[in-house]
Amino acid sequence: MLTKNRIPAGQLATKKISSRDEAVLNDGGVRSESCVYDFSEDGGAAGDVSFGRKLPAGAVVTEIVSDEITALTSGGAATVQLKAGSTDLTDALAFDTDFTGTETQALASSATAIKVSSASELKITIATAALTAGKVRFFVKYLLPND
Repeated sequence: MLTKNRIPAGQLATKKISSRDEAVLNDGGVRSESCVYDFSEDGGAAGDVSFGRKLPAGAVVTEIVSDEITALTSGGAATVQLKAGSTDLTDALAFDTDFTGTETQALASSATAIKVSSASELKITIATAALTAGKVRFFVKYLLPND
């Protein structure tokens, strides 16, 4: 009977991913990571907020999209900057004008791509003033060689 050796949906035939399978599964090395800043959980004091999510060594960041779930507020002119370890992924973003709905954020220093040399944790740096409310999800699109 042919159904005896049937492979369940989503399972590879050999259970081992070859470089070709990985290229197909990852759209030629295109990957993404997401993280959420939530004032109610992370606070809003000036400084770094780490997300516990890492970009792998050699990742080439090509796009960052922010999705403002709840409006960011501040008693001053707070800025938010997305980083991977010590590498700036964005320039400082104004809390009140750079986060309105879903937006593609410019990469730091108007770069077209940013390479992360070592595995680096995603974080934001809040500066100038504290944030007092808000929730934003960041989507980080990156390339990773399949070789």
